[in-house]
Amino acid sequence: MPENSFKKFFSFKLLLFLLLLIFIWFGLQLVRLTYKRHELNKEINNLKSEVERLEKSSGDLSQLMNYFNSADFLEREAKEKLNLKKEGENVVVVPEAAIVQRINQESQTDSAKAEDKEEKKEEDGNPVKWWKYFFGK
Repeated sequence: MPENSFKKFFSFKLLLFLLLLIFIWFGLQLVRLTYKRHELNKEINNLKSEVERLEKSSGDLSQLMNYFNSADFLEREAKEKLNLKKEGENVVVVPEAAIVQRINQESQTDSAKAEDKEEKKEEDGNPVKWWKYFFGK
C-alpha cells in the first residue's frame, strides 16, 4: 500500500505541475495576444488619422483646382502675366521706382519743413514772440 499511495501522491503532484504549466502557457498567450491587439488598435488609429489628414488635403487640393479652373483666376492671370485687358477697361501703369522716389522726396520736404519751423522758433527772441502773440504774424 505505501507504493500505491506514493504513486497517487506523485501522479497528483505531476498533474498539478502540468496544469500549472498549461495555465502559465495560456496566461503568456493571453498577454501576448492582448499586446498584439493593443498595437494593432494603435496602428489602426494612426491610419485613421492619416486618412482624415489625406482627405482634408484632397479637399483642399480639389478646391484649389476648382479655383484654378475658374474664370476669375484665368482673368487675373491673363491680366498679370499676359498684360491683357477687358473691353472698355482702362489700364494705368505706375512705375515702382517713380513711386518710391516721389515718396522719398515728400518725406524729405516734410522733414525739411519741420526743421525750418524748429529753427525759426529758436531764432525768435522773447520780444518777437510777444509781438507775434499780440499782433499776429
